[in-house]
Amino acid sequence: MIDKLLINGVIVSHTETYRGNIGIENGKICAITAPDERPVAREVIDVKGKYVIPGGIDSHIHFQDPGFTEREDFESGTAAAAVGGVTTGISHPLNLPPVVDLESYEFTVKAYENRGYIDYGIHAGGTAGNCSLIEQLWTDTGATSIKMFMCFSVAEFPYVKDDALYEILTKVAAVDGLAMIHAENNELIQYHEKRLKAEGRKDPMAYLESHCEEGELESVKRALYYLEITGAKGVILHSGMCSALREIRAAKQRGVKVYAECCPHFLTFNDQDMAEYGPYLKFSPVMRDEKNRQELWKLLEEGYIQTMGSDHSPYTEEEKRRGMMNIWDAPNGIPGVQMTMPVLLNGVNEGKLSFQRLVEITSWNPSRIYGLDYCKGSITIGKDADLVVVDMDKKHTFAKSDIKSKAKWSPYVGKTFKGWPVMTFVRGEVVAENGNVIGKAGFGKYVERKKYAEKKR
Repeated sequence: MIDKLLINGVIVSHTETYRGNIGIENGKICAITAPDERPVAREVIDVKGKYVIPGGIDSHIHFQDPGFTEREDFESGTAAAAVGGVTTGISHPLNLPPVVDLESYEFTVKAYENRGYIDYGIHAGGTAGNCSLIEQLWTDTGATSIKMFMCFSVAEFPYVKDDALYEILTKVAAVDGLAMIHAENNELIQYHEKRLKAEGRKDPMAYLESHCEEGELESVKRALYYLEITGAKGVILHSGMCSALREIRAAKQRGVKVYAECCPHFLTFNDQDMAEYGPYLKFSPVMRDEKNRQELWKLLEEGYIQTMGSDHSPYTEEEKRRGMMNIWDAPNGIPGVQMTMPVLLNGVNEGKLSFQRLVEITSWNPSRIYGLDYCKGSITIGKDADLVVVDMDKKHTFAKSDIKSKAKWSPYVGKTFKGWPVMTFVRGEVVAENGNVIGKAGFGKYVERKKYAEKKR
């Protein structure tokens, strides 16, 4: 007799859709059977013809914890993820302390113990000041990547100029690591920001102008060049500009080991929305025009994008409100981990995206890119029973009362989506159902990168 059996589901993988039942034993998938084959189980859950997909892996979350817990904390961030159909979240290194050496990495591991609702990984960081530590950061931890900025982000996490970028990528390549790169041209941003401020511009559109397309495209090309000459593997983060995605695709086709990540906000909003939302849509890189947004859906379906990350980066409403009169006074970042799946599921319902591609970019690909495929990323016997039951007929307008993040605001409030996650399993346990968190804080466990986990055994 097995622990649980999900019956009457429509199972979606990255290659096919089929009807079947899923057996769970000790948190793992132990059986996948035809609809009329039902192993005896202690608990039977009838999903009544709804779709079942692998749990989402969000590799781009700023939990703001430790260090900035007035904005978000690990409990609330993982709660939002669970309700949104994310079963594994990977923390970015811009905490306090930033994750840039062995001590801060281990500090972060301990800080998250016995607190989260979902499983989690941790990215390390590469900065202008820790180049000598990169190889050790990779070989001596379970880190899932080395994250860098090519432009200013926060003072505690210095961005890399070309010399440090080249050195870090060389070291990443030497240990067969993975780099994550925020690619924007710092000098052009500073030039335009200084010019616009001198003109007295404080309006939201001025911020968009300071992050010009030319600067983003140039820095993506430069990042691709350094990946190519060093032989390092890398992810170009939050790629929402179609011209940059074409450059990444061309580099990939000529053998550069590169992946493109996109975010749900680029698929939802365009540059003109900035005039209405102001600081509540202030993030970087910025949105482009409506033509770009429409084309982005096409490139997503055509395989130009390998993975989807929310870039969940909440700030307090008070911090954001400072930008209402002067856009430069608001910080960069929006909450998003709860809304990635609804945005994509709505896209499936509208015929913009196939269900198989959704699974590919939210679970299958990220599990392989970040070295978690030994236990995550697919509905396969032996893998963790991380599952999401999806109601493709559910139409819901996102409301403030739906928000599980500590930041009780969202640019998605008031938007209607068809297709919602209605039940989230982490290692066989239901952690969220119908928009409510029902799991226990502390159930989530730390998941290390495959080769490091294997080395420890």
